[in-house]
Amino acid sequence: MINLLLYPISLIPLRILYVISDVFAYLLYHVFKYRRKVVKANIDRSFHYLDETERLAIEKRFYKNFCDHFIETLKLLTMTEQELRQHITADYSELEKILATNQSCHVYLGHQFNWEWANAHVASAFKNTNVVVAYKPISSKSFNNLMLKIRSRFGSKMVSSMNMKKEMEAYADKQHVLVLVADQNPNKPMKSFWTSFLSQPTAFISGTELYTASHKTPLLFAEIIREERGHYKFVLTPVFDFTQQYKTGILTAIFTEKLEDTIKSHPENYLWSHKRWKHIYKNEYSKRFFDKSIMAH
Repeated sequence: MINLLLYPISLIPLRILYVISDVFAYLLYHVFKYRRKVVKANIDRSFHYLDETERLAIEKRFYKNFCDHFIETLKLLTMTEQELRQHITADYSELEKILATNQSCHVYLGHQFNWEWANAHVASAFKNTNVVVAYKPISSKSFNNLMLKIRSRFGSKMVSSMNMKKEMEAYADKQHVLVLVADQNPNKPMKSFWTSFLSQPTAFISGTELYTASHKTPLLFAEIIREERGHYKFVLTPVFDFTQQYKTGILTAIFTEKLEDTIKSHPENYLWSHKRWKHIYKNEYSKRFFDKSIMAH
């Protein structure tokens, strides 16, 4: 039913959908005030050194980009691969180097707009490689099925983050690229990795790094840059390749440092509406805190 409703909307040209997006952004911000308190608190804490006017400007631009993200994701229902490529430029040279050595690769990215287009583009660009994308299941079965359809249209193999280790067994002996959105808010702060992120101690899921480390898989970070409305640039840069000594927590620390740098460059392009800092740091978590100042650059 949802698919039947949204499919014809997806056929509308993007230039018209962006007008609809502007209307929704106005309504979400001014009328419904969707998560306004959460967004404001997150931005205030992360950019406390900016004045109120600058933080408010980030907040308003975020709502426009947030609605664009929804519209663009919906467009994936009917967008062709050629159309997708017209909206994206990508530097996959680091990924190509790794694949040329017959190794698999893990790619971490954050909740930067538009991460759905990024996942789709990687699968489209590497047709001869198993591109596996970890996803967090949605409680609504109909919406979950819709998102699975959208996310797998260009060849991505989807694995549930709730059962990733088991579902990844199918690719254990096959070269693959595993794409993970690695800045999800963890459920258990005691078992999380902690590090400084956007001026505050922040918890990150430990299982993502531990899975990568257990297989000693080369790791890249995907930076998503919004160059203009509807046009993005993806740049993949090395995080860790396990030729140097591994220390628990270092993958998360390097990833978060790279993510923080790109968020500071494009703050309106990050998903400020999710409750990223639900957990407050306590001294009992100190053994799982990674101090970035000790990292070698």
